[in-house]
This record gives sequence, structure tokens and C-alpha cells, in this order.
Amino acid sequence: MAGAIALVAHGAAVAIVLGLVAQNDGEAEPEPVMVVELPPEGTEAGTALSAPAPGPAPAPQDEPEPQQITPAQPQPHPFDIPPTRATATRQAVNLPPPAAIPARTAPMRPVSQPVQPLVPPAAAAAPAESVAPAETPRGAPDSAGDNPRAKAAEADYYSLLSAHLNRRKNYPTEAKKAMQQGIVTVRFTVARDGSVSAVSIRKSSGHELLDGATLDLMQRVAPLPRFPRSMTKDSVTISLPIEYSLRTS
Repeated sequence: MAGAIALVAHGAAVAIVLGLVAQNDGEAEPEPVMVVELPPEGTEAGTALSAPAPGPAPAPQDEPEPQQITPAQPQPHPFDIPPTRATATRQAVNLPPPAAIPARTAPMRPVSQPVQPLVPPAAAAAPAESVAPAETPRGAPDSAGDNPRAKAAEADYYSLLSAHLNRRKNYPTEAKKAMQQGIVTVRFTVARDGSVSAVSIRKSSGHELLDGATLDLMQRVAPLPRFPRSMTKDSVTISLPIEYSLRTS
């Protein structure tokens, strides 16, 4: 009994396998099903059951070979190159010519006259040795211009008179105490014999004491030295400076 059950189970298993194979084959014809008849009970277990010879085993189906999957080669990603911007065509712009800038004329500055420094009378006047040009009286013969020797004699005579007067001047004591100093220009006419006339102050020193001392000088020193023989004039009118200085007195 146990053997029969085992046999039936084996046959059922074979049938199931064959059915699965038939489903896989698709168009293949179904195999005949073998029916096994079980003997009745009482039959000895050892009696051999005549069974039909098993049919030929179905040909094994060739399993499809697994396809070799070739890994896809990574395609190099193209670099995203930004599109080249079209170079803008520079259009020449015609600019208007710059307006002519008028030249600035610098205003003319008034030329200032140099300020003359205030010079004390003592420094402004010429030294005592300088001789002012003589003034020729009207109607007097002027032969010195034609005679170089006479002109030189007149220049020497003026220097002589200037030195003569400045040596004999009298500096007033009151003027020294008051620290007064200056130059007095005296004008006078001298004749050939040395006599003096027409004495006057041509330019004051600014101090009455000094001006008065100069007029007194002209009276004290008269007559003056005579003309040299080379002078052809009878008289001359001259102006001489008389200096009063605290440094030289």
C-alpha cells in the first residue's frame, strides 16, 4: 500500500513537471498522461506490478544564454560654451568740434610808481664839495662855453667856494641840543673881485636856526676869493649846499 502511494505521488510530480514544461514550450504537443491502476486490496505488496515502459524523456530545452551586457561608455559631456556675443560694431560718433575758448586777457595792472624812501635832508643833498652849476647873469658874455680852459677854471672855482664856506660855517649850539641837522642850499652872486650880493635861501633845511646860520655865514665870509685869470666872466650866480651834520661837527 505504501509503495502504491509513493508511486502515485511520484507520477503526480512528474505530471506537474511535464505540465510546466509544456507551458514553457508554447507550441509543443502535450505528452500523454500515464494512468496507473492500483491493485485491489489483498494483493501482496511484493507482487510486481506490470507498468508500461516510461516514454522517452523530453529533450532538454536549451536555456538561452545570458546576454552580455556591455556597459555603456560614458559619453563625454560637451562643455557648454557660451555663445560668442557678436562684437558690437562701434559706430563713429561725429562729435562737434570743441568751442574755441577765448583767450583770457590778463587785466593790465596799473604800474605803481616806486615809493621814494624818505631821506633826511642830510643824506638827500649832495656833499659839501659838490658845486651847483653857475647861473650866468643876463647880458654877461658867455665865453666859457667856447673855451674849454675857461670851463675847467669855473669848475675849480666853484669847488673852492664850497670848501671855503663849509669850513667857516657855524653850527648853532641850540640846533645841536635839539638834534637838528640838514642841508641849506644858498644862492648868491659873486663878482670877479669876490664881492657877494643877492644872497637868498634857495632850499631850506627845515630848521630856522640852520637857515639863519647860513645867511650869517655869507655876511661873515665876504668878500670871497677872486676869480682866476682863466675865467672871462665878470660875475656868476651860483647855488651851493651847506651841510649841518651832527656826525661831522
